[in-house]
Amino acid sequence: MKKLLTTHYSLLTNRGFSIIELLVVTAIIATFSVVLVLNFRSSPKNQVARSQTAAAVVSDIRRIQSMASAGSRFQGNVVCGYGIHYVSSTSYILYAGVLDGGATRCQDTNHNYQAGIDLVVETKNIINSNMEMRSSFSDVIFEPPDPKTYINNSALLTGPSATITIQLKAQASCAGTSCTLITIFPSGQIDTAN
Repeated sequence: MKKLLTTHYSLLTNRGFSIIELLVVTAIIATFSVVLVLNFRSSPKNQVARSQTAAAVVSDIRRIQSMASAGSRFQGNVVCGYGIHYVSSTSYILYAGVLDGGATRCQDTNHNYQAGIDLVVETKNIINSNMEMRSSFSDVIFEPPDPKTYINNSALLTGPSATITIQLKAQASCAGTSCTLITIFPSGQIDTAN
């Protein structure tokens, strides 16, 4: 009988967690969840996310630079170079420039992107949906075989460079180090700065 009472007593006193214990554990889990979500949301704002986005854009620029070094044909067409053209704050195209209607030599053609004339190699979108390009940038094209660099249709080594600014979407300014700059020089050099 004593064993039966002890078992019955232990069943009555050990039924599980009290409501207070459950509320405390729930509050702790909720607090950790909020902290994790806020950290996850703010991670695109940091330098790493901008640097990764800039690295992808630079990789595409180096790709077209390599294509210009490799040859002057794309999909069976003779081309005057390979370039990058701004489409929107989150997309750009890689294109193969062809001779426009009146030109007989590549040096005489318009090197800026011409819709309907130039061939689209690939349309690229910025992968991180929280990042964007701050504003449009000048077309850059690399003409084979050197490759010679044209920025906004000019191949002058003393000409202006092209700058692509990567930032958090809808960011008001680039104060401090809140933007990553990709600079393409007339010499073909590509620099990245935070």
